[in-house]
Amino acid sequence: MTSTTLADIADAAGVTRGAVYWHFASKAELFNEMWQQQLPLRDLLQHEFNLKADQDPLSTLREKFIIGLQYIANNPRQRALMQILYQKCEFSSDMMPEAEIRKRIGFSYPIIRSILQLCIRNGLLPAETNVEISLIVLHSAFTGIIKNWLVEPGQFDLYRQAPALVDNIMSILCGANGRQTIASH
Repeated sequence: MTSTTLADIADAAGVTRGAVYWHFASKAELFNEMWQQQLPLRDLLQHEFNLKADQDPLSTLREKFIIGLQYIANNPRQRALMQILYQKCEFSSDMMPEAEIRKRIGFSYPIIRSILQLCIRNGLLPAETNVEISLIVLHSAFTGIIKNWLVEPGQFDLYRQAPALVDNIMSILCGANGRQTIASH
C-alpha cells in the first residue's frame, strides 16, 4: 500500500483520479472508509448459522469457523480485503488500527470466550481449559491459515478443507479425543 497512489487506485477502480481525490484526501482516509463500511464477518454470515449455542455450543463454534473460512475462500471481495490487510499494508497512525480491523473481520474475543465458557460448563471441554490461552491459540491458528492461503492459494483448497482444518484446530482444545468429540456434535 505504501507505493500505491490514489491515481493507481483510480485506475484499478476504473474511475477518474478526480473522482477519487474528490472523496478522499489520502490513502489512509480511503483505507479507513473501506474498513468502516465493511460489515463484520459474523454479521455478513449470520444467516448461515443455525443458532443453537445453548444446545450445542461446540458444534456451533465449529460451524462458525468453517463457514467463516469458506466465505473468505469463496468471496473475492473478502479475499481482496484480507490480502490488503495481511500482505499489502503498513499501518500508520492515521489509519484504523489493525486491532479494530480484526474485530470487523469477525474473530470476536468476547463472543468466542462466552461460547468456550459455555462448553466448559456443559462438559464439552475439559474443566481445566484455559479460555484466555484457547482464544490466543484459536486466533493465531485461523490467522495463520488465512495468511498462508493468501500467500499461496494453490497450496490447499481452503473452501473444501475448511472442515478438516477446523476439526484439527478444535482437537487441540478438546484433548486427545477431540476429533471424535467434535465430529459427534
